[in-house]
Amino acid sequence: MKGYLSIGKVAKLKNVSIKSLRYYDEIGIFKPALTDHTTGYRYYKENQLYLLDAISLCIELGIPLKSMSDYCDKSGKPDLQKLLGHAKALAEQKIRSMYVSLETLQNTINTLEHHANIPVPEECHIKTLLSRTVLTIPFDEYTDAAHYNPKLLSLFVNAQKLGLAASYPSGLIYDYHKGVPEKSVFIHVAPLAAMENGSVPGNWGKHIEGLRTLPSGTYICRQNAAHEIEYAPDHFHLNKAALKNCTIIETDLLKDEKAQSGMNYEMQILV
Repeated sequence: MKGYLSIGKVAKLKNVSIKSLRYYDEIGIFKPALTDHTTGYRYYKENQLYLLDAISLCIELGIPLKSMSDYCDKSGKPDLQKLLGHAKALAEQKIRSMYVSLETLQNTINTLEHHANIPVPEECHIKTLLSRTVLTIPFDEYTDAAHYNPKLLSLFVNAQKLGLAASYPSGLIYDYHKGVPEKSVFIHVAPLAAMENGSVPGNWGKHIEGLRTLPSGTYICRQNAAHEIEYAPDHFHLNKAALKNCTIIETDLLKDEKAQSGMNYEMQILV
């Protein structure tokens, strides 16, 4: 039929089965431009095919077409705008997730290329970590619960005042400057907007005192049963030159209270 494409032709052009095209017609998301009521043959216009591409993408993104009732208006007619809008949001989410995966893979590749000969001390292991946003407060006292816990509580209170969603794990950061460490307590934070709708303003933490980002990358890590930061140079085989300017993170591990490992903390240093 002139100006029309048969269902077989459309199936071949778009690599979609004829059975699927009939199903799309039945549920109302891709109806033929013309149906021969004598033969039952379906015919399509070429300018309809872009919609078929979008529907195929929706399926690829994991939207079950049998749940089309979720994308119908009050009259029961499929709301293609809503369907494609949901597909777009899913695609953007997958892209963000892939960027995170790519960052992790690239960090691992960089480690293999540039740190292939890193000596890993006994009882240590290498771990790839993503960047972490933390809120910090200086900590000059001796590291015990009596001094540490009040600082930790003040961080959670301050985070709430600043409109941040605070979470564990928490811990200590030791920034070495010319061999002298500056100690601070930290908790993980994120803007509440990110917790509610998944979006993070580009400059959300620019003027918040004590806010910093722990970089993504490859870390040498060591788990221990108690605070042992004063022995960090021995654990990581750090010499005096390496200790002049480096950052060591001591984070508590959120383990099952019934676990018998006795590992409560992990020291991490970027390599």
